[in-house]
Amino acid sequence: MLLAATFMGILDVLIVNVAAPSIQRDLRAGFSDIQLVISGYVLAYAVALTTGGRLGGAYGHKRVFITGLLAFAAMSTACAVAPNVEALVVLRIGQGLTAALMLPQVLALIQTVFPPEERPRALARYGATMGLGAIAGQLLGGLLIDLDILGLGWRSVFLVNVPVGLAAAACAAVLLPASRPGPRHRLDIPGLLLTAIAMTLLVYPLIRGQAGGWPLWIWPSFAGSVLALAALWRVEQRCARSGGSPLLQPSLLRKRGFSLGLAVVVAFYSGNYGLFLLLAYVFQEGMHLSPLGSGTAFLPLGVGFAAASMAGRKLVARHGRNVLVAGAAAMAAGYLLLIVTLLPGPAPTAPLAALAMAPALLVAGAGGGIVAAPLVGSILATVPEQDAGAGSAVLLTVNQAAISLGVAVFGTLFVALLGTDPQDAAASTPVTDFTEALIGCSWLLVALAVITGLLLRRLPRQAG
Repeated sequence: MLLAATFMGILDVLIVNVAAPSIQRDLRAGFSDIQLVISGYVLAYAVALTTGGRLGGAYGHKRVFITGLLAFAAMSTACAVAPNVEALVVLRIGQGLTAALMLPQVLALIQTVFPPEERPRALARYGATMGLGAIAGQLLGGLLIDLDILGLGWRSVFLVNVPVGLAAAACAAVLLPASRPGPRHRLDIPGLLLTAIAMTLLVYPLIRGQAGGWPLWIWPSFAGSVLALAALWRVEQRCARSGGSPLLQPSLLRKRGFSLGLAVVVAFYSGNYGLFLLLAYVFQEGMHLSPLGSGTAFLPLGVGFAAASMAGRKLVARHGRNVLVAGAAAMAAGYLLLIVTLLPGPAPTAPLAALAMAPALLVAGAGGGIVAAPLVGSILATVPEQDAGAGSAVLLTVNQAAISLGVAVFGTLFVALLGTDPQDAAASTPVTDFTEALIGCSWLLVALAVITGLLLRRLPRQAG
């Protein structure tokens, strides 16, 4: 049941990408609305996950895990019946908050349920489940929409969580041992609110700016994000000095290795997840593939990522951190190959065009998988062992925030290069316009992959 919860969490980041064109069409929404549907979930999860983990420690991981599962299933049901895109955005934020209750408990429960000798196998299965979710999200979403069970269309991608969540909650109630609540520290509510304000004032105008012609209110929003981050730093310093438990431990950011690691996370995850949304629109609106065809076209990227991620930790253990740099180089090579593939124009039929992109996506996915699996451990190796828990929480938060930022930046760039909303362009715009917009975004992907590699080379090898 722990892996089922993990699977649902990663699935709900990716399954909505393949459903995005269908959601936009059915709810008569704009592309920026769809960006908010995706970013809202991830951003809410990013902001609240540290607090969710602390609630598990205070009230018992089992109790909070089951509560999170049931709440996640309820919010998934609500998303499935959303009457309009505005309601769906709000409900997706709620779904992200329930994910922040559920998912942080998984690793904590693995540590308490499994004896030390069995934990490596459990953690390996946890990592494999995340890789499987990356593949299944695209395929399952496409299949559900194509089957159109009971005429539900895209709504079934949310309803699929309900039986899984309820079954996992029932199994957890019976099978998981009771977890003893720990000491209850005061929650860092000011830090939580300031983090939410800073990220919202950064991501929301990035998403809405292009559709609105970059109105004047956007620039005060960016300035407000900077001010909120400055206030967050002051509040967290004060909390740490008073003996509290800040969401962001200021001492960690003073460590050069950890700060570089956060920059790696931003460059790596913003590019990877920004690409997923663009490919869904290129495949479905540009090449006119079905949702299932789109999900199938994603397979080389997902298979490459999953297969390489399973080998990544062993490769790093054997050959050192240069393996991560090689993975970043493979990502850059894959994106360059994608550009070279698309430059002459797409193949004469959509299936052939998608097939032509497969080698580039496979290489880029494999490079990403090599980096992703050992990345967190490599960054945490740069901080003292006693700071590993706080460091993990910050890394996960920045990871999810980077995904949200990537969806905003790449979506905005894609629309700017295409010149109009992708769905408005679908009927009258040739596929070459879609692929040219993807080429433009791919140059940014190459740059981010190169930056990732350069930062990884500078990352210290151990705490110091």
